[in-house]
Amino acid sequence: MGTWGASSFQNDSALDWLADLCEQGDASLVYAALSRVVKHGGTKQSSASFIERLFGRRRRTDWLTAGVASQALAAAEVVAAWHKHPSANLPDNLKTWLQQHASSFEPGLVSLAQKAVSIVKTNSELKDLWEEGDATKWKAGIEDLAQRLGLTSSPRQ
Repeated sequence: MGTWGASSFQNDSALDWLADLCEQGDASLVYAALSRVVKHGGTKQSSASFIERLFGRRRRTDWLTAGVASQALAAAEVVAAWHKHPSANLPDNLKTWLQQHASSFEPGLVSLAQKAVSIVKTNSELKDLWEEGDATKWKAGIEDLAQRLGLTSSPRQ
């Protein structure tokens, strides 16, 4: 995954997802990106299959991959913007798309976005990758997104 910054739209996965969204006439891709993370639930250990046990594997890690997590964060940014709390660096094409398709959003997307952000923030490959280096800016960005979605009670700046 090509990443050049800590912002939700500063990686290839998010920008590819955004390009697909801008070709859509509704919020179905937003719902799909958030639902995929919530249904997965984050990185977890699971029992090895019968064949894996034959080859000596006892457990396997079922990652919430960095790409899927990045797409969910981008989707959550879309929801925050629709909910009147946009990021300062929201891409212009997304602003235009939101103006045209705001009526396709449902209030339940805010709750779904909150859950997805919590999972990515605490239990994902993306979090682990950022923590291999200096994750300060990424964590600050996630906290800002969480605030804009109403996950924390800290005052917005």
